[in-house]
Amino acid sequence: MGKQTINKFFAIFVAFIMIFSMHSPMQASANGDFSKLKSLNDTATLQAKAAIAEQLNVLNGPARLHSDLKGLSGNQYVKVIVHLSEKPVALEKGIKELAGGTFSASEEKRVEKRVISQQEQVAQEMTAENISFSQGYTYNTVLNGFAAEVKADDLEKLLEIEGVTLVEPDTEMYAFEEGVTSSDLQPVEGQFEAYMNTSYDFLGIQALWNAAGPNSIRGQGIKVAVLDTGIDTTHPDLHVVGGKNFIEHNPTLYNAPRADNDARETLPSERPANQPLVNDRGNEYSTSHGTHVAGTIAALGNNPYGITGIAPEVELYSYRVLGAYGSGATSGIVAAIEYAVEQNMDVINLSLGGGSNSEIDASSFAINNATLAGVISVIATGNSGKARGTMGTPSTAPLGIAVGNSTNPETMFNAKLTAVATGDTASVTSADTVVIDQQLPLMATTFGVNLATQLNGEFELVAVPNLGKAEDFSNIDVNGKIALISRGEIPFVEKIANAKEAGAIGAIIHNNGAGIWGGFLGDSFDFIPTFDMSLADGLALRNELSEGKVVNVTFSNFGFEETDGDEINDSSSRGPSRPNFDIKPDVVAPGTNIMSTIPTYKTNVGTHEPLENGKAYDRKTGTSMATPHIAGIAALIKQANPSWTPFDVKVALSNTAKLLETPKYDVFDQGAGRVNAYAAAFPSVLAYVGSQSLVDDKPTVATHDTGTVAFGSHPNVKNETVIVTKQIVVKDINNGAGNYNVSISPLKSLPYVNISVDKAGFTLSGEEVLTVTLFATQNSSAKIGDEVLGYLKISSGSNEISLPYAADFGGVAPTEIRNMAITETDLSFNGDGIKDSALLTFTLTGDVGQNFIEIWDIQNPEGGYYEDGYIGYLHAGTSLAAGEWQLPVAGSYTPWGSTNKELIPDGLYTIDFSALSQAGALSDSVGPIFVKTTKPEFTVSATISNATATVVGQITDKYIDYKAVLAQEFGYNLDLNNKLNVTYQIVGKSAAEDALLNQDGSYEFAVNNINVATDKLKIVVTDAAGNSTEKIVSLSNPNPDNGGGNTGGGNSGGGSGGGGGATTPEAQPEEEQPEAEKPEETEQPEEQEKPAPFVPVDLPANHWAAGYIQQMIERGLLRGNENGEVKPNANVTRVQFASILARALNLQAENDAPFSDVGNYAAATQAEIAAIFEAGIAKGTDGKYMPSGEITRAQLALMLYRAYEHATGEKYVPQGNATFTDLGKYNEETLVAIAMLQELGIASGDQGKFMPTAQATRAHAAKMVIEFLEVIENR
Repeated sequence: MGKQTINKFFAIFVAFIMIFSMHSPMQASANGDFSKLKSLNDTATLQAKAAIAEQLNVLNGPARLHSDLKGLSGNQYVKVIVHLSEKPVALEKGIKELAGGTFSASEEKRVEKRVISQQEQVAQEMTAENISFSQGYTYNTVLNGFAAEVKADDLEKLLEIEGVTLVEPDTEMYAFEEGVTSSDLQPVEGQFEAYMNTSYDFLGIQALWNAAGPNSIRGQGIKVAVLDTGIDTTHPDLHVVGGKNFIEHNPTLYNAPRADNDARETLPSERPANQPLVNDRGNEYSTSHGTHVAGTIAALGNNPYGITGIAPEVELYSYRVLGAYGSGATSGIVAAIEYAVEQNMDVINLSLGGGSNSEIDASSFAINNATLAGVISVIATGNSGKARGTMGTPSTAPLGIAVGNSTNPETMFNAKLTAVATGDTASVTSADTVVIDQQLPLMATTFGVNLATQLNGEFELVAVPNLGKAEDFSNIDVNGKIALISRGEIPFVEKIANAKEAGAIGAIIHNNGAGIWGGFLGDSFDFIPTFDMSLADGLALRNELSEGKVVNVTFSNFGFEETDGDEINDSSSRGPSRPNFDIKPDVVAPGTNIMSTIPTYKTNVGTHEPLENGKAYDRKTGTSMATPHIAGIAALIKQANPSWTPFDVKVALSNTAKLLETPKYDVFDQGAGRVNAYAAAFPSVLAYVGSQSLVDDKPTVATHDTGTVAFGSHPNVKNETVIVTKQIVVKDINNGAGNYNVSISPLKSLPYVNISVDKAGFTLSGEEVLTVTLFATQNSSAKIGDEVLGYLKISSGSNEISLPYAADFGGVAPTEIRNMAITETDLSFNGDGIKDSALLTFTLTGDVGQNFIEIWDIQNPEGGYYEDGYIGYLHAGTSLAAGEWQLPVAGSYTPWGSTNKELIPDGLYTIDFSALSQAGALSDSVGPIFVKTTKPEFTVSATISNATATVVGQITDKYIDYKAVLAQEFGYNLDLNNKLNVTYQIVGKSAAEDALLNQDGSYEFAVNNINVATDKLKIVVTDAAGNSTEKIVSLSNPNPDNGGGNTGGGNSGGGSGGGGGATTPEAQPEEEQPEAEKPEETEQPEEQEKPAPFVPVDLPANHWAAGYIQQMIERGLLRGNENGEVKPNANVTRVQFASILARALNLQAENDAPFSDVGNYAAATQAEIAAIFEAGIAKGTDGKYMPSGEITRAQLALMLYRAYEHATGEKYVPQGNATFTDLGKYNEETLVAIAMLQELGIASGDQGKFMPTAQATRAHAAKMVIEFLEVIENR
């Protein structure tokens, strides 16, 4: 029963990146013990599946980790960065200058010549050794090495070339942004003040601008390069001095090549027709990220909104290192860092990343060496969440300034909403009714517009059907009105945009669960005022509108609430960096909902034309937005202190930062704290911590100053006592002399570790040296997670320096999967907007290699391509970094053995995450997951006595099948009342009430005080996946013949059988409104006149299967529903196909069907199921036929193959095997059946594929049945 062992070559492919969510999902863990039937993914199988997925999926991009290059083989070319042994120019310069020496121009030339000579020699040896490669960027300054594409078979040969020290993948990097345009399943926590100048006073920037009077510090003379997606040079609020393009031209990705100095954003006009507008990561082709970053640093303030950069007078440069979709290779980023050093940049901003948490990588080395060369390097830690160690390269570089994302003070608006319903319905005359009268929060407002003025007056409320997609507004009029929209499926901002586009003056978005959403999107030019409402209030308004009433709303009592800010955004990536347990981030700055510049192309304004109301501004969130705050402040500090090195700037930023709330935020959340610009530029005292860091792969250690006390990682404490000392030099910078106290403020301690300072206080005069000692007694019981954290505080009056410290004694913990959950366990992928998607979330405590998110079939543990129960995957990748991840589950998956995405079929599943870590395989799952698109079928009958109707009925539904499987195989007790809900009411007379469902699907309830002559009973059965069927039953004396026909998928008659003997009238369904397909009606007795064939109302004449369907109708094999519909594109159920085949072959049954789950169907339908069973066409499973299950193309083929044998008396023997490429591991009979259909011309497939697991539609079934019958008739 276990998985097969598959011997395939190992290959690396790129992970489908999942976007972290700050939303806390509803937990849905694996409640049943499904593991006993699973063949868990071990190491060998994961590697095999990785190789298979590589062959079956065309995935772009390089591998992520240098270890993943091992074992690669073949003729494919792999992008790598090759490191060489000679030290590059910047490293030699930095080491010498840090040691107190000078680095002359002649020395620089000598080092550069040596580096170039080595590169030439290595290239010659590579050619001599027949290594197949093409060389890209070469690096002399911040790195000694080159980028190349090397044939996989030749990768190992590189290590034999003298001078080669490291070969790593040329990793893809991405812009770090969580824009507020993200899905409503990814809420941004905390949105803030309308004007960008909130940051100015909060961070001490305004005071810094005014510090020197008319010669204020605004960045004059400081050169800042933004390494990003480019900058819009046409924006009137940005002055770009120069730039360079580091994105190599790819004709499949860009319409035309660019000039080397064209460092603008990627424009919509550059997109070839074959490239999507939005890629798999959810990123637009055209970019805006770099322009937003640049505006935070250097916006000129040419606008009426107070939007000005931190350092508006710097010399701004654009280095385009991220191209279409906001991504770019590490090789281009390293080249840009090198160019920045060569061009004497003062500050570089890198709001990007994508590498693993490691200090040993080309981009980190480049940052280190650029810093040694005198360039202040500011890098975003990333948006991978608050789990420990979620940051990645290049922010891990020890010498760079890594930045986390904090919050500004926020203002959130609210107003009193009064909704009044008025008007008469057909049956009720009513006075005006106040439906809602309460204070509600706004989730979005319009930027720069007074809210009270905007919402002054009375507005009609219009209910938007479905979920507020663009098409949902097509048949309603919301112009100048308020749109009432339901939450779900699409992002809030998309709903708001659709309402605005339709002319709405405002919107109300009601929740799809208890309470309100509770988030705040902030303000934007693209927003209209949008209120946050609970589900209950939203439904109350919808009910009034559904009765034909007019609902008008007014707004009053406008107010707001303010917060203090200084929270760490949950998405902000945390430290430490590995492997040295370095303290990161260094500092934090506001990066949540920051208003800044965006490209003018987004305003549909031509180049150099005035912007419409200056609207080329928007809000974005992420560490990408925090980082330019620090870059701008660093520029101001450098202007104020021109002789300072990057280390001075970094220490000043750390020493003067405001320590945020502890222990809520520890040293790996905030570093030294939130930046204070004025204090950093004009400190009175600075405390320099002497540190040593690995700055390349040689290894070379550089001694430097920092503002953190990183004691490192010491798992050797198990065997020996550990003693580490650090020296802190406290310097009087500007009138800082005086008495100081020294103290240790621990956040996390260990009994065997002591941290002490040699002085409890001192009098500063010039400078003072402190010695901090970590003493850890040998402890054989030291375990994973043993660490000490805290702050060393140096204080004098109101002046306090907080130096974060940290030490690790347990080593790296084994990687774990934590908090795996899914927001919905009942899903219906039918596009109706209800339960159409879910969000899978989980946390990785460490990096993993090959990883998969697979779908495991509970009902068929031996199914799937590999016969291990796994039918396919939602995600496959070669690596995934530590952090909090999410994956939208929207219905599509890739079956194992196929290259095409398909719709997840109805079924009962678990969703499993499996991965390889350094310690081996690990896995977790959520489930059971119920996927169901069919609507419930049910019978109903009523016995009436003394104005009381006793109603009984039986539901037939897949949930009942699922319940049986879970109970039989796993002992899992599923309460049907949690999955199927029965409500009833007297139409127009009473509110709906719930009926209790028995565990076999039957129900019974009583309705009192009925009027038999006039009352109608409405019964609605709704399943947990959002599918429902409604029946309206007349309680007057019905036609007693209630036993034959089958409508609504079930027996709609009652106990009266053929109509005789009932002493009390029985109710019969008068009208039905199900959308699900029903079992086919049985053919009328021959003595009755057959009705004339009808023309279906939903079958266009040009439908590809129109002729086949009409033949089915003429042969009496297919009838439509009561509305004249045949629903050609709906899927065929097993009971429907049984009826079709039984009638087509004129089959008759001698005995009842031996299935326990068909008893609720009409007698004629049961006979048809029995007939195909006796004919050997259908067999069932475990005594069940599963009539409501949808039939796949493979199952249809098998039934036709068996039908051929019954009709002809002989098995069909194909002349060869089927040539379809996706048949996988089906049994011999199924493969023969598919071969028969192909040879007889009944099935030709699509692009060489049969798609055996796809559900068969009524149209496809009609084609196959008609062509099958023609084969039989023409023999």
